[in-house]
Amino acid sequence: MKISAKGVSFSYGKTRILSDIDAELEGGKFTAILGGNGAGKSTLLKILSGWLKPDCGAVFYDSQNIARLPARRLSDMRAVLEQQDNAAFDFSVSETVAMCANSRGFFAPSGTRQKVLVSLEKLGIAELADRRYSELSGGEKRKVQLARVLFQIGGKTAQSALLLDEPAASLDPAATRRAMLCAREAVDGGACVAAVLHDPNLALEYCDEAVLIFGGKIFAKGKVAETATKKNLDTIYGYDWQIRPSLR
Repeated sequence: MKISAKGVSFSYGKTRILSDIDAELEGGKFTAILGGNGAGKSTLLKILSGWLKPDCGAVFYDSQNIARLPARRLSDMRAVLEQQDNAAFDFSVSETVAMCANSRGFFAPSGTRQKVLVSLEKLGIAELADRRYSELSGGEKRKVQLARVLFQIGGKTAQSALLLDEPAASLDPAATRRAMLCAREAVDGGACVAAVLHDPNLALEYCDEAVLIFGGKIFAKGKVAETATKKNLDTIYGYDWQIRPSLR
């Protein structure tokens, strides 16, 4: 799948957040969305997922305008990891993964537990399957939500998009590595994967492409090694960014 944003602009009230965004995210590639706080990264991801409608412009999954797709069809085509945990019900971990991934009813079909366990195992949390979700730490909840989106795209990886807002939030270094490797595994299966990241070093280590947002506009886009340069990062963050030597 290819995701295309064409002429996208968006405002909250009178405050312009994004202006004239043109970007293409390709299947089989991992794209990092980078920028400072308030740059519009999460807003862009929400627009790409169909959760927000742009003031002007459009988003296409291949040739399909997502504004014209029913919610069920969208759910079949992409999985979204939100920045905030909005789980409202206190189910077990396995129930949370299965229920939240189901697009055709409140509860997932029977016979899905083994597939849920596979997704949990990828994040190293299969032992949490029967724990209550409310009892988990912030990092454990993040891993569960990552397992949810992996379960949602399931065996249809090549036809799916994985949109991740701060997948490394609340995770320790080992868990961060697992999460990023899981995203890369989806990419290797043909999925179109995009992630809002706060650490450009993660982008340089795991991603293929990068989109840099600055002042609500695209500052740079292209291959990550050519785009996430020290000069560009210093500009968009207003900070003397240090790239880890092994990633130069």
